[in-house]
Amino acid sequence: MPYEKSPTPGLKRRRQQKGHALYWIAREDIVKAGYTPKSVRLHYADTPEELPLISAACQRLQAEMLAWSAGAKQDYKSFDGTIGALSRRFQIDDESPVQGWKYNTRRSQLYIVGTIEEAFGARALTALGLKDFRRWYDAAKLPKKAGGLERVDRACKIIKMIREMLRYGVAAELDQPQCIRLLTILESTEFKTAKRRRSRLEHNQVVSFIVEAVAAKRISLALGTAIQFETGMRQKDVIGEWEPVRAGEEPTGIVLRGRRGKGWRRWCNGLTWADLGRSMVISKETTKTGAIVSHDLKMFPLVTGLLAQIPAEQRIGALIVDETAGRPYAEFAYARDWRVIARAAGIPDAVWNTDARAGAITEAEDAGAELDTIRGSIGHTQASTTARYSRGAIGKSRAIAKQRSAYRNGENKA
Repeated sequence: MPYEKSPTPGLKRRRQQKGHALYWIAREDIVKAGYTPKSVRLHYADTPEELPLISAACQRLQAEMLAWSAGAKQDYKSFDGTIGALSRRFQIDDESPVQGWKYNTRRSQLYIVGTIEEAFGARALTALGLKDFRRWYDAAKLPKKAGGLERVDRACKIIKMIREMLRYGVAAELDQPQCIRLLTILESTEFKTAKRRRSRLEHNQVVSFIVEAVAAKRISLALGTAIQFETGMRQKDVIGEWEPVRAGEEPTGIVLRGRRGKGWRRWCNGLTWADLGRSMVISKETTKTGAIVSHDLKMFPLVTGLLAQIPAEQRIGALIVDETAGRPYAEFAYARDWRVIARAAGIPDAVWNTDARAGAITEAEDAGAELDTIRGSIGHTQASTTARYSRGAIGKSRAIAKQRSAYRNGENKA
């Protein structure tokens, strides 16, 4: 979004030990007349991607200040009991859980918060009840286009975020009786959830994909897919991600300058050639749970066969690179380019690259591995999570069928 389309009245940057912080500053003449707050810390990254959020916060605060000056006497520290006021405090309060979110989580989750505020911001908490939440859920899940699929996942995310905002309202003592009342209603109510994914990437599909990717000279796509499938590692832990470099920080490491004035981004969290070392054993802290997973890549012929095709002079920096750009894959580019090769390999569009993890877990269970052993190898903290990734495993069913057949034939009878 161009800067001129995202006004930021009152925005100031204050120097800190590391970089600078963003603040909305009230007009001096209005402050002298008694207006508070004089300033509000904005907990956003100073990047073009978060500019719309910065702009929205500045415009809300500016409007409140001007309304107070005109006689409305609104105050940031007061709470008017609306969804909009709860949303605002949820986003900018130093004690809000929002401040602990990663940049990419904050970007996606605050988009949902913005949707809630835009649709229901004027509603008073005292006037809300179960019927309202049901109506909001039903409206949110309507198809984007007539005849399309219901957007159940979207509706569930909105309800989940309202719960989060109300929990914050209880903790921050913002009209606790109403927040507790509404939170109790939501936690006592079931909403239809989106169906879990059932697709998985299978070994024969991976082999076909590798053949097509190598032929197209996209060996990194082949290698990334092979590692994902053989180890069960998440896509992000294999190919990495780009995080914004905050203003004032030195853009070191593998960095990328955005187009049209966008700030620097630093590549992180992906596998590097240094991670492989001479032993070909990788040990990595996963981005989601922080668990340490280790894999001996020498045990995976699909991986070693591809590694052998990469010249020694190219074995530096990120392991998975976009050959067309000469750097790690930009956001969404990996999935986009992967789909092109997948279609050439005959892999249905319903099967995604991220389904490689489900494929790895399902194949492992089919091979007779215990669920808890699989859980440990891929870094899940709970076996129930691993079980959700096992999609259509038949190994245990076959083992039981053999035992029952043996019993019927008298082989296992005392």
